[in-house]
Formats: sequence, structure tokens, C-alpha cells
Amino acid sequence: MPELSPSLLALGKLLLTFAAILILLRLRLALWKTLFAACALLAILCALPAASWIRIPLTSLGQTDFLCMQVMLFGIMVLSALQEAGGQSQRLVEGLESHIRHPRIRLILFPAVVGLLPMPGGALFSCPMLDAASRGLPIDANRKTLINYWFRHIWEVAWPLYPGYILTCSLLGISLLTLAQYTFPLIFLAIGTGWFFFLRDIPSQPDTASPKISPAAPPPALSHVLLEALPLAVTLAGAGIFAVLLSIAAPAAPSQLAFILSLSLAVIVAFRQNKKYLRTPLRKLLFNAPLFRLLLLIYAVFVFKDTILASGIIKDISTLGSNNLVILLLFLVLPFLCGILTGVMVGFVGACFPILMGILPQAGLQEQLLPLVVAAIICGNAGQLLTPLHICLIVSCEYFQTPFAQVWKRLLVPVAAQIAYGVLWAFILFTAGARI
Repeated sequence: MPELSPSLLALGKLLLTFAAILILLRLRLALWKTLFAACALLAILCALPAASWIRIPLTSLGQTDFLCMQVMLFGIMVLSALQEAGGQSQRLVEGLESHIRHPRIRLILFPAVVGLLPMPGGALFSCPMLDAASRGLPIDANRKTLINYWFRHIWEVAWPLYPGYILTCSLLGISLLTLAQYTFPLIFLAIGTGWFFFLRDIPSQPDTASPKISPAAPPPALSHVLLEALPLAVTLAGAGIFAVLLSIAAPAAPSQLAFILSLSLAVIVAFRQNKKYLRTPLRKLLFNAPLFRLLLLIYAVFVFKDTILASGIIKDISTLGSNNLVILLLFLVLPFLCGILTGVMVGFVGACFPILMGILPQAGLQEQLLPLVVAAIICGNAGQLLTPLHICLIVSCEYFQTPFAQVWKRLLVPVAAQIAYGVLWAFILFTAGARI
């Protein structure tokens, strides 16, 4: 019986590890536990010395990228909690409603604005506002569910507040803005897809015969409404300003430092704005179980990545470079499957990107990293939009009392379109020679 080559043996170990991840996720094991179990399996398959079982987790704890990412995620979750607990997000959305007359734009506005903040199950927050904005329009409950769900998730591929996007940039070793300049056009394509499938046949004016509810008070001034968006503005504008200042004063500083500083300033602004509205003790906003679970998940991702590198398994995969079709299929299929099984971007990024990132250098495809990563993000995002595990889809269906199967079937074609134009955009980046 012919002996397997080292490259095929290594590939088999990787696929076995990934299969174990899929099985454990299918059994509803928490993602952080799944990744630690995958680390143990990989260490056994590759016969790593016992000392590495301790050394690798300790080494991951001290990495600059890991520490910076933990600080960023902590700041983002605190900012989201402050704005939610103080009612700032709701005041912003309701204030904008009174100044926007176009029905279709108003339908997009509420889920899109709420989607700027990575709140778990945030689609539920925008459901009542979208329901109010749709009065007088010929829209059934299924359509409301689809609009709320789709436009809630248009930002994830390029928005620097989302943990999955931050994790992607951290694994690539690039700044948040570097990847955004290549993925941001996908946001407009997602908006266009949602408009075509869910909004284009909605009349531009509501039915004047339908009952109207008169506002109890005059609409707030636009300046007051925009003031509620100040934390977001500080975060985004501050990141650019601090990046320029640091490039002059401290060019050796970590690339994430500019975002950390702007985010810290935004948290201070949000606290000052919401202090009088807060009904939740500050310690519960700063320290809570979901936050610690997220931080633990990110730690598991870094340990998984470092275990792959320490195993030497990637170095043994030397023949994959001769079959680019295999690499392409891995970058399309694995993220899609992980997206379906996890239902969140940080899930599919954390589960399969460390493997994908490790394969490229040994396959001789490092220069094609950018288009392949863009394709992987699109396919992973498509998977998480279709999965019945996605909490936003569940809460939207429950709020509007719509059958899950009916909504899910109407998502298939828009998501397929999203995959098609995403892969096409990745091919354009490839032919244009785009590099990170």
C-alpha cells in the first residue's frame, strides 16, 4: 500500500480537525469550547510535545494584536450597552423618522441605523419602528420581516464596530481601514439587492386613506437628532484623526491604537449624554456574561491560530499550489458552512479563517490573499444570513408573526445574488492586481 505524501497527510489532518469543528457546532457546543477542543485534537494528530499545550495559550495571551483586539471589543460592547440602556439609539432613530418623508428610505433607515451598532438580536430593536413607518403602505408581515432582517445586516462586511470584521483584520495583520476600502463597495451592492427584491414595488407615497397617528409633540430639531449620533461620529472621525497624529508622533505604535483612542473618547461622550437616562448600574454595563463570553471566544480563536502554526501542518501542505481550484473551493465552501452553523460573522471567521490564512503562503498564493478573503467574507456572510440559528431572523419572525419557512425561501435568491456579485467583485480585485 503506497505511503501517503506529507502534504496529503497534513491536508487530511486539517480536514479532520475542521470536520470535528462542524460536528461540535452541530451539537450546539459553544464556539469557544469547540475551538479549544479543535486545538487539542490538532495537537494530538500532529504529536505536539506536552509543553506546547501550556506554552501556546500563554504565548497567545501576550500578543499585541490579541491585547489590542480585546480592548477594542470591550470598548465596543460598552458603547453599545450605554447607548441601548440610555435609549440613545431609539432617540436617534425616532428623531430621524420625523425628518424623512420618503417611505422606502424610512423603511431602510431604522434597521440600517440600528445595524451600525453590533447589538446581539438588534433586529428586534428596529421591528416596532419599522412597523410604525410602514403604516399606510401595502406591505405584508413577510415583507416587513425581510426588510428588517436584510437591512440590519448590510454593514458587517466593512463596518469597524463589528467584532467579526475586527477579528478578520487582526488575523490578516492589517488596519481596519485597509480592508474596508476593498469591502465597502459591497455595502452598496447589498443595499441595491435589498431594494430590488424587497422595496422596488412599494409606492413612493403612503395610502392617504389609511389612518394616521398624529405625533404627540412637534418633531425635534435636526441638530438635536444628529447630536444623538455624536458617539458614532466621534468613533469614526476620531479614528482617522488619531491615525494621522500617531503616524507622525509614534509611527511604531500598533495600528489598532488609533481606533482604541477614538473608541475610548466615544464611550466618554456616550456616558455623558446618557448618564441621566441610565437605569442599569454602570458595573453591569462594563462587566457582564455576554461580554466575557465574547472575549473568551476571541482568545480561543488566537490559541487555535497559534496551534495551527506551531503544529507545522501548514508547511507540509506543499502541493496545493498546483491546484488553485482546491484553494478557491476552500475559501468559498468552508466560510459558507461555518456561517450556517454559527450564525455570526465572528463565528465563521474564527472557525475557518486561521486555517485558510495558513494555507496560502505554502500554496504560493499569498499575493492573491485579498480577493480570496473578500470572497470568503461574502460566502460566510451568506451562510449566516440563511441559517435558522441567526437570532435576528428568529426575533424578526416572532415579532411580525411570520412563518420561518416562508421568510427563509424568499431569502434564497437575494443571498444567491449576493454570493454572485461578491465573487465577481473578488475576481475584479484579482484581475486588477489588488494587494493588501
